[in-house]
Amino acid sequence: MLHALAHIELGAIDNYWDTIVRFDPVEHKLPKEFYDDFLKVAADEARHFKLVDDRLRELGSEYGALPATRALLEHAANTAADLAARIAVVPLVQEARGLDSGDRLVHRIKSMGDKSSAKVVEQIVWEEREHVRCGIKWFRHVAKVQKREKDQVAYFQELVLQFFPDGLPGPFDVEARLAADMAAEWYQPLESKVVHSYPPQTAETTKKTEQSASVAAFAASKKKVVLAGSVWPERTSSAAGVRSADIISVLQERGFQVLCVSPSRLNDHTARLEEEQGVRCFQADANTDTFQKLLLETMPQLVVFDRFIAEEMYGWQANKYAPEALRVLDLQDVHFVRRAREFAIKKQGLKFEDTLDGQQLDIAPVEKLAIRELASIHRSDLTLYVSDFERDLLVSRFQVPDSGLERCDFFYPKIDATTLKSFSERKDIAFIGSFKHAPNVDAVEWTKNTLLPLFRNIDGEAEVHIYGSYGESKRFAKLDDPKQGFRMKGFAPDAHETLSQYRVSIAPLRFGAGIKGKIADSWFVGTPCVSTSIGSEGMTLEDAPWGGAVADDPEKFVTEMQRLYTDEPCWNAARDAGVAACSTRYDRSRNADRLMDRVERAMSEKHALREDNWMGRILWSEKFRATEYMSRIIASGG
Repeated sequence: MLHALAHIELGAIDNYWDTIVRFDPVEHKLPKEFYDDFLKVAADEARHFKLVDDRLRELGSEYGALPATRALLEHAANTAADLAARIAVVPLVQEARGLDSGDRLVHRIKSMGDKSSAKVVEQIVWEEREHVRCGIKWFRHVAKVQKREKDQVAYFQELVLQFFPDGLPGPFDVEARLAADMAAEWYQPLESKVVHSYPPQTAETTKKTEQSASVAAFAASKKKVVLAGSVWPERTSSAAGVRSADIISVLQERGFQVLCVSPSRLNDHTARLEEEQGVRCFQADANTDTFQKLLLETMPQLVVFDRFIAEEMYGWQANKYAPEALRVLDLQDVHFVRRAREFAIKKQGLKFEDTLDGQQLDIAPVEKLAIRELASIHRSDLTLYVSDFERDLLVSRFQVPDSGLERCDFFYPKIDATTLKSFSERKDIAFIGSFKHAPNVDAVEWTKNTLLPLFRNIDGEAEVHIYGSYGESKRFAKLDDPKQGFRMKGFAPDAHETLSQYRVSIAPLRFGAGIKGKIADSWFVGTPCVSTSIGSEGMTLEDAPWGGAVADDPEKFVTEMQRLYTDEPCWNAARDAGVAACSTRYDRSRNADRLMDRVERAMSEKHALREDNWMGRILWSEKFRATEYMSRIIASGG
């Protein structure tokens, strides 16, 4: 695997340097920025090759010890006369395929016990998101120059099919591609059809037989819910994963059998879901009739979509083949709000305080994403949101009917205050969050570059420890600074146990949306949290103090860090406020009852809900069913 990866990286170096040298700036109307961008990408690829080759040498081998394919060189030769084709094939096909397979490759290498190699691959996969983003940026530019701006997606697909006439093999990592600015409309119609055959019985076919038996057992159940997502619900990866796992548990407590569906391949995690939680998992590509057959066989009463991307993939089939099932969209957060804020701060240079007013937030840069997410809300019978700020925004600015919305908070068990560590039993300051989430990456870098120097200037002596999944890449390792007391601690298997050791936690978020698991987790273990207004959004309780402090000005932020860290009476009051918030707003029993009461009421009233949902009826009319017809085109190979 490492030999193949090294060859891919070496081929990428050649391809990008050839792109820089071959295509004339005058002929193709290319600014200097084009060459700067691809020079950086080529440098990344050279560094990636060295990382892999160094690892091979550590293992007693080296690049060149095994034969390699000429496919990468052939693609370079075939696109030598066409810049649009070169960008389509190299960053937008070859690099994007790395995003699709990256997590699976990391998991496979880890399962073999080679953590060092897995760390190298994880860094490469993460950094190649920027390469795909660069490809999208410059393909749009070239399409505009060539007068194909209005049909640039179709143009991209035409070019890809010239070189890959059978289409592109799935599955696609929808979220990784979206994070690289590559929406599903670019590649989903290109997915190659699965050719069905009947091989001899193997371990793989045995697994499929077992899966069929599992589906049959699910179909025989009285109360059934299908939870569809672009990825499997994973409790240890993020707050959203924890919340999804909790929703599953709540459904099971009410007598529902749960079957999870995703285009992602089955793995060790799905096996644990079944063994530990009794959750069945079924792999179904969105562009096949697999999900349709599953619905017809099982006839669930409830279908829950984990974020709007899943509704786009599977919603039309649920509407058509399980019409009696209530379709519930779980937003997790409003994605287009988060992306609009990120654009304002990262691209437009605005202060994050200027993005707090949702009525004034500039949505134009993410309009396409906003339209997709809003359409998904309108197509659904019931939409779960987490933040009252987002509910108010959806209702007042985007005319979403309040009757179709329901708040679904976190689910925390009762807190035994006698078990919480005291002020004197704790030390240092913690941040925790997945490094796959852009707001967390920005928060960590802002903390290191801006907040930490200010904190040291006011004699703040506490160390700042950073935890999070997917944080092993070289980019983040460079932030580790023992002399300044800024430590990158890696993944925390148990967030609650980790946070309970610290006197203060921080959530210095400059953009984002939804409610923040890192804050609620801190409160649950009695750790006060200092956050920004972005972090506290949707989590403040009326007539109740915040469990820590909220500050947007950097100097004020570090002053609050120091105050909570050194003032025990102040710390005790903040701890009590956080525990109170967790014990009321996020109480498991209360929120489970509220959720299920609303779901069960919606199930009994679904026909009336649909009659009154005129926008949904319009979107489900034949003229507007774009997501269905895209899937039909893919499935037919048209």
